[in-house]
Amino acid sequence: MKKLLVMVSAVLLFATVKAQENKIGISFFQNYSTFRFIDSGGEKDDLNFTLKSGYGLTYRRYFNKPWFVEGGLAYNNKGASSSLNLSRLDWSFNYVNADLTLGYSITSGKISPHLAAGLYYGRLFKADQIIGASYYNLMDLKVINKNDMGVRISGGLEYAYSDMGSLLLRVNEFIGLTQLEKGDSGQKMFNRTFSIQLGMFFTINKD
Repeated sequence: MKKLLVMVSAVLLFATVKAQENKIGISFFQNYSTFRFIDSGGEKDDLNFTLKSGYGLTYRRYFNKPWFVEGGLAYNNKGASSSLNLSRLDWSFNYVNADLTLGYSITSGKISPHLAAGLYYGRLFKADQIIGASYYNLMDLKVINKNDMGVRISGGLEYAYSDMGSLLLRVNEFIGLTQLEKGDSGQKMFNRTFSIQLGMFFTINKD
């Protein structure tokens, strides 16, 4: 972790020195979320996807364009669904997420496709489980890890409607690497989320 923080700090310092353009953005996320279970025998099982949502703010800094560093802060609702003895199970986990990614974009006219990858950190502040007509507050039960860390991989398109703004369409894959369940039950559970992101960027500094 110490090496990772040093590397991230070095990237941000380099970006500050070589900055060519700064942007801020707002986005809406349509999340298709599930949990990946790994039982004590190592067998993997993904629960049913459930439709959730989120929204957030983004700061982007270009350096030696077309390379850029992007940091974000967002609210994201994640979860999964399943069934048990004809009763529907639904999980709803509410996170505040922060992420940092390194990206590469290519501009052709007003269109700029891009790819990015990096890390995210999520802090859980609300966790609900519904089994049939019964509701359980998992935060009160203290069975879920409040911290979640993982990898974010993104690809998308931007359309520059002017020198000062652009529209964003992006797909994201969030791969959780943190065991969500507390205790030593022999099984593991991780977040898996695919999201469609719609947003706008506004240029705040351009050399």
